Amino acid sequence: MNYPENDSDFRCITCLTPTVCQLFGVRLPAQNNDTPIQAVLDAAKKELGDEPVQKMLIFAPDAVGIQLWEKYPENLPRVQNLAPVRVPIRSVMPSVTPVNFASMYSGALPEVHGIQAYAKPVLTCETLFNVFPECEKKTAICSTNNCSIDTIFRKRKVTYISSRTDAESADFTEMLLRNYDYDFILDYMGDYDSIMHKTAPFAPEAIRAYEICIETFERLVKLTDEIWKGYNRLVIWSPDHGSHLRDNGHGTHGSDLPEDLLVYHFYRVKKGIK
Repeated sequence: MNYPENDSDFRCITCLTPTVCQLFGVRLPAQNNDTPIQAVLDAAKKELGDEPVQKMLIFAPDAVGIQLWEKYPENLPRVQNLAPVRVPIRSVMPSVTPVNFASMYSGALPEVHGIQAYAKPVLTCETLFNVFPECEKKTAICSTNNCSIDTIFRKRKVTYISSRTDAESADFTEMLLRNYDYDFILDYMGDYDSIMHKTAPFAPEAIRAYEICIETFERLVKLTDEIWKGYNRLVIWSPDHGSHLRDNGHGTHGSDLPEDLLVYHFYRVKKGIK
């Protein structure tokens, strides 16, 4: 891999939680053990001054690792022009979905939050989905039935919308944006991961799923600018891990290979028009 960052530039995936908590002015989950991303705080300071963020959309495309941006560099500006603060992120081990989303949204390492293998129990530690509702931030998760995000954050004061497909999840996210006054919406897309496992990381059908992730992100960011234009708002592109090619010709992940561990997160802060 030929990513331009130094290895020391990569932040642990746990850094998302303290960053968004500071931007909103809500308390940290109890088990959080990371610090905010300074580049994001600086961008927010420049855009908002001392005002807090009021609305947030997190877009979570499963398994979209750095190698996809290296292979298809023409796609990078499509995301970075919308969310210009690019943060190199290192996933935690094992590099599988429930472990990393648990770390991402709790700010805690696997040995603390308790998911240390591919399993989908309901987390007992605090997460963003505890502290945001506690602070009266209306919160929703849109994801596909029985995926990790749909299961591990249950038993919280959150609206859960479980759909059959990624396309339906995005449609439900649009419905929430247009018709309900939510403060924090998480939209998950898993098709690239699913198809990559059945084919290969760069198989044509997998790449089409990756491109649909970008198209959906473009659509949802446009909607936030339309519907949340009066609010200080934050949009984040935040995959959980990458993938690599197995000896049998199919895609997989879970190892400490750079292809599995290294991803980019992208942040965008916009000031509301009063």
